[in-house]
Amino acid sequence: YWDKFLQTNGASYHYGNWINPVSYMALNIVVALLVLVIGMNGGVFMGVVLGVLGFFLPGILLERMNKKDNEAMLTELDLVYSALSIQIRAGVYITDALAECYSSVENRRLRDALQSLASDIVMKSDLDNALERFQGKFNNRYIDSLCITVLQAMESGQAVELLGDIAEQIKDMELIIQHKKKEKLNRRVT
Repeated sequence: YWDKFLQTNGASYHYGNWINPVSYMALNIVVALLVLVIGMNGGVFMGVVLGVLGFFLPGILLERMNKKDNEAMLTELDLVYSALSIQIRAGVYITDALAECYSSVENRRLRDALQSLASDIVMKSDLDNALERFQGKFNNRYIDSLCITVLQAMESGQAVELLGDIAEQIKDMELIIQHKKKEKLNRRVT
């Protein structure tokens, strides 16, 4: 469970390559003990409450960093969807188009995952398992949609329409995020 949690939230990109389930639990315990000791200045009850909250703090921070990472990936995902759509319209087979997508992506986490996907497709020729491993590296609904779209495209051959629809959804989400950032900036200015 913890390994999947760490992988889908990109723990190795946020905390470093040293993170694994054992070191993550040790980190939780150390943070809980530190917060417990600091909280003891306010009393035993306050210390215990803060210690429990401190235990969950690394996970909460990881989920927040993953959420920001997912927002930062939206532009890159839009690029991936557009590139796939153009290449498929040009007659490139979908697995070949997926294998070429990673070169145009700048986000390190997404680029590494796409590169791993491309190598899995080329080396193992098992698209289903490769997409499952790719999807397991993220907690992002647009990546889930991409994987489902690719699988449906392999079965039906109608990838262009599906990719176009999802690309439009991503553009709408980018607009919403930009609007939120603008409101936040306006609040700061005010």
